[in-house]
Amino acid sequence: MIPSDVRIVAVDVHAEATSEKVALGWQLDGRASIVFGTHTHVPTADECILPKGTAYITDLGMTGPYDSVLGRRKNRVMSAMINGVPQTFDVAEGDVRMCGVLVEVEPSAGRAKSIERVCIPSR
Repeated sequence: MIPSDVRIVAVDVHAEATSEKVALGWQLDGRASIVFGTHTHVPTADECILPKGTAYITDLGMTGPYDSVLGRRKNRVMSAMINGVPQTFDVAEGDVRMCGVLVEVEPSAGRAKSIERVCIPSR
C-alpha cells in the first residue's frame, strides 16, 4: 500500500502489447502521476495528459545504439533469425541516443501539468 502522504506516483508498464499499456494508463488515470510503457525499445508519439491528470506514453523508447536491432548488433540478430541458430547478441555501437519524457507534476496534488517526449543524440 502506498502511504497516504505520497503524492507523486510513477508507474512503469513493462509489456509487449500496446493495448495492455493503453488500458492500464486509463485504469490508473487520476491514481498515478505518470504511466509510461517500456520493453519494445521504440518511442511512441502518443504522450498526453489523461482527463484525470495522469501523464501517459505507450513507450519511452530506449537509451542506447539505434544503428541496431533493439540495441544489439544487426548482423548477429539477423543471422539468428534467418538461420535459426542461436547467436550471442553483442551490444551494438553507433548512433547512441537517450530517449524518454520530461514530466512536470504539481507536487501537492500529484497531477501532471505537462509531458514532453525527448530524444537526445550522442555528440
